[in-house]
Amino acid sequence: MPIALERPGAMLRAVLFAGILLAHSITLAQQPFELKGGREAAWVGAGLALNAGSFLVPDRSDELFERHRHTDRTSIPAFDRVAAFNWSPRAHRTSNIVFYSTMALSLAGPVLAYANDEPGVPMALVGESFLLSAGLTGMTKALVHRPRPYVFNPDVPESIKREREAYLSFWSGHAANTSALCVSSAMLIDRSQADAGVRAAVWAGAVAVPLAMSWLRVRRGSHFPSDVLVGCLAGAVTGFVVPYFHRPENLN
Repeated sequence: MPIALERPGAMLRAVLFAGILLAHSITLAQQPFELKGGREAAWVGAGLALNAGSFLVPDRSDELFERHRHTDRTSIPAFDRVAAFNWSPRAHRTSNIVFYSTMALSLAGPVLAYANDEPGVPMALVGESFLLSAGLTGMTKALVHRPRPYVFNPDVPESIKREREAYLSFWSGHAANTSALCVSSAMLIDRSQADAGVRAAVWAGAVAVPLAMSWLRVRRGSHFPSDVLVGCLAGAVTGFVVPYFHRPENLN
């Protein structure tokens, strides 16, 4: 499967988002959010550097496979153990569909909400949130090298357990990036002219969608519950921080 479909936080999409962001970095938005060229270059540069750096960390999959190949899954802490009994390619495919749908909606919603002002600004902020979340996730995964639950599942083919992807469990990129997209979109729509019911529905979705994604990733056997919980938290913080520091009152 192409890397862009297998890893939604991959560098290819990071570069794509960088192009969108840089195209708008010299534009000034009307209230309640602003873009400033130097600051946007810093946000985008940090995201790109983290994404690129994650691919430079040495691959230790062979060493880790040998270390864990005889580990009994019953030795995994009780909170996380359930994931080591799961293996569902269907859940994996569904999680990718949910992710790309979330990406499209998280971009479209704020753009429509600010259609009469500067729609490029919310697109840039959602893109920055995703880019930074993907970078932080990729770097953390590469440094931690936590085996995925399916590494401990005897029903999973050995060839899959030998792949680099098998040791990139912490934290969940699907959960983190979905959370970052949802929260950044909700932050933007919350300060738009949308009515109260729409804003409430968007925030409800910003909670429900990452939780659904988390369930799918655990159901697939790709992540432990602790992976998705930390991923959701990390993504939510990123999705909050990026728009927050683009408010005019927080730019000084």
